[in-house]
Amino acid sequence: MQKMNRLRRLAACGLAAMLMLLAPVAHAAQGKVNTSSLVLRKSASKTSKALQTLDRGDTLEVLSSTGDWYKVSYGKYTGYVMKQYVKVSGKVEEQTSVKEETKQPVADLGDAPATSRPGDSGSHVKKLQQALQNKGHYNGKIDGIYGSGTTAAVKAFQKKHGLSRDGIAGKVTIKTLFGENAADDKTIATESLKWFGNENTIPKGATVTIKDVQTGKTFQAVRWSGANHMDTEPASKEDTATMKSIYGGSWSWTRRPILVKYNGHVYAASMNGMPHGTSTISNGFDGHFCVHFTGSKTHETNRVDSDHQSCVQTALKSTW
Repeated sequence: MQKMNRLRRLAACGLAAMLMLLAPVAHAAQGKVNTSSLVLRKSASKTSKALQTLDRGDTLEVLSSTGDWYKVSYGKYTGYVMKQYVKVSGKVEEQTSVKEETKQPVADLGDAPATSRPGDSGSHVKKLQQALQNKGHYNGKIDGIYGSGTTAAVKAFQKKHGLSRDGIAGKVTIKTLFGENAADDKTIATESLKWFGNENTIPKGATVTIKDVQTGKTFQAVRWSGANHMDTEPASKEDTATMKSIYGGSWSWTRRPILVKYNGHVYAASMNGMPHGTSTISNGFDGHFCVHFTGSKTHETNRVDSDHQSCVQTALKSTW
């Protein structure tokens, strides 16, 4: 009898194992991004931390659904995207609850216009105004009219982030504004800018953000002129004070490795800290200072300065 029972138990276990092998394997649904750019967020909220920015046509593994959001896997990231911007094939499991963040909503990149400019009007401008207001740059009425107030707010945002201050919410500005957290989290590769032949990569009048490699301090600066290198001025009195603090409270010709951020790029460079020559901005800085990139020369000697180039090489090993 015991032998019979043991045989029955073995037969039952064998049958269960066979059923498990024959059972269909559940596969996650596949999704494809159907908008120009879409933020993958840490949780199901428009104010949640951005993990990555996705482009049209990118494919995702859709893990579950909750409310207006899909939980997805994309490369090394697992997070949430808005349903309306993803075309899904396959069955998606419904997730019962997700903790939502409570900050004031900001339009997701999928809601954002690819380009907006002065004179435009409509819901896309309202979303732009709301996002600028949430970032502290716009205090006007959310009326959907791209007037002088909105233009000034866009320029202020562009100045803060080292973008071209043209007042147009183009692709780079929109990505920086609506995907700001992603830009902050993402390490931007440091580039070598060969100066001669590329002198206008940063055009005259452009505002850049400078990061001192040694202290990590940042300030805004404006390119005034320059042929052999970039003649630059602190953008404001506050920026002058920051730059002076980088030099320990006293101006100096000492070269320092820096990173220059402009239009989504980070370039390795070197600066000195001595006001000299022409000044065009009322900023408490009596003159301008020099910024050298790869191969830049001094104005006086018309030669490549080895100390500047050594700092450029140090900056190349650093990241923003």
